[in-house]
Amino acid sequence: MKFPYRLLPAAAALALAAGCATGSQPAANNSKDDGGSADITFSFWGTNSEAASLKAIAAKFEQANQGTKVTTNWIQSDYEQKIQTSIAGGTQSTVMEISNTSLAGFAPSFAEQQVDPGKYVQPNISSAMQFQGKYYAMPLAAKPKVMAINVDAFKAAGVPLPSTTTPLTLDEFKTIAAKLSHGDGKARVFGSSNLWYRGWLSAAGGGYYNADATQCTFGDETGVKTAQYVVDMQKERYAPTSLDIQGQDQAQWFAAGRLATFSDFGPWTVADFAKISKPGWTLVPVPGKGFPMEVDGLAISKSASGKQLETAKKFVEFASTQQVAQDQLIQGNTALGVPIIAASTPTLEKVMPADRNLAAFTTALKNGLVGVSVAREAQISGDAEKGMTSYTPLGSGKDDVAKVLPQLAAKCTDALKQQ
Repeated sequence: MKFPYRLLPAAAALALAAGCATGSQPAANNSKDDGGSADITFSFWGTNSEAASLKAIAAKFEQANQGTKVTTNWIQSDYEQKIQTSIAGGTQSTVMEISNTSLAGFAPSFAEQQVDPGKYVQPNISSAMQFQGKYYAMPLAAKPKVMAINVDAFKAAGVPLPSTTTPLTLDEFKTIAAKLSHGDGKARVFGSSNLWYRGWLSAAGGGYYNADATQCTFGDETGVKTAQYVVDMQKERYAPTSLDIQGQDQAQWFAAGRLATFSDFGPWTVADFAKISKPGWTLVPVPGKGFPMEVDGLAISKSASGKQLETAKKFVEFASTQQVAQDQLIQGNTALGVPIIAASTPTLEKVMPADRNLAAFTTALKNGLVGVSVAREAQISGDAEKGMTSYTPLGSGKDDVAKVLPQLAAKCTDALKQQ
């Protein structure tokens, strides 16, 4: 759910999107055993290419299990809302895609699953599907972030290219961004793309919540320091503000040579950058400790039973652990996410020539940071981020982040306690 926090307008430029749904059909009801049928339904969100990946996985499962039908249900908008409505009405699909960021709010409606952490390239992938110590989904795909750099801009400025494997520190990145920034007005070249506060907070070693999701921690010393870092980068015009990019595509800015680095590069961004041959570009790690990594999984309806439950278990295991399924996450030059098993992780790397360094995703996958899942995450974080964008220079406001963020964090913590 690419939180699609990718290229957001001003009012939401700092928000962590909790889902990437884009459609309109409600989920179909096939979650209950109907006289012994083994057929199941499968609901998911996504773009055309992402939906193609998930339909391809379902087709591969049908081929491997002759006589079993998986009816796919692509929900193209308001995914979580429609899933909630279908669950309340008893019309939910047998299997439903879910993001780790949203798992907490849906766990009571999902069947507990058995997950073997050893089948994945790193422990965070499986643990992302846990809530209160139990697995309520099986992982499907990971969505770590990397950073694209404009190789031509670096060479023109005489700045050495960053390491393809070792992240820059935040101070090193700021120094480089300053050297790469020049020009005025619409001809301004920024050393960095717009800085997503929540991502940079993670890169600085902080977090939005504490480990057990009982406190909002973005108002602590690290949170305030990171916010000031973002504000300073914008004030010095090393990075555009959320107002600068409102309604615009930063990938297009990069292609036009207006950005020397692009730090919000997820697997879904590969298709956009595949069209860019000039300026020359490659991928490197995100600075610091990296951005949060989303993990999407497959949950089974708690009401599933009989042969449908057996099929659902086979399907999620197949999609999660079999190479023939994991390879389908890549369709052409478009990636739903990074495959999570060792046999398939090179699949994404082969989409483009080696000099693009898509291997950076494999490294990011192994080092990815997965945050705690919070019920009503979208509402709780959304309220906090509205305050940030309204009152501080992180958005359109002018108040001191050192004053506002602790206040917003306190309100955020109260909201957590009221769940």
